[in-house]
Amino acid sequence: MNLFSLTLISIVCCFLSICDGKDYKVTFVSGVRFTQGLLANCSLTIRQGLRSETLLVDNDRFNGFRKLTTLKIKTKQDFNDITGIRIELSELGDNMGWFLNKVVISDKAAMKVYVFDCYEFLDRILGDPIAKELPRTKLIKL
Repeated sequence: MNLFSLTLISIVCCFLSICDGKDYKVTFVSGVRFTQGLLANCSLTIRQGLRSETLLVDNDRFNGFRKLTTLKIKTKQDFNDITGIRIELSELGDNMGWFLNKVVISDKAAMKVYVFDCYEFLDRILGDPIAKELPRTKLIKL
């Protein structure tokens, strides 16, 4: 094999690993009792270094956030090591206040669980931000 062939194979493999996508399980852990049942949509941005992908978490799929709300998501990219997330509430909907304890993302294929602690309100009415950048606080390898 010549250098051109090896380079082409490397580019194709890299492209396939980025475009394959991946399935994740995302669990939102809510805190204070009166903030459970948030009926607003939110967006979740998954980050790995400079790469990121934003997904809409559509409340119509699960009828509001509860103490534990678990969703299956599919990304377009395969994130080998999730380093941070951004959670942002839309400004539409009812019961907008939300105390978010943490977000847990499970990657069954890679046997990893990523934990992102928040422990803050997301609520414009209370003067709190409705978007929050969360660095990874724990990585559990299964």
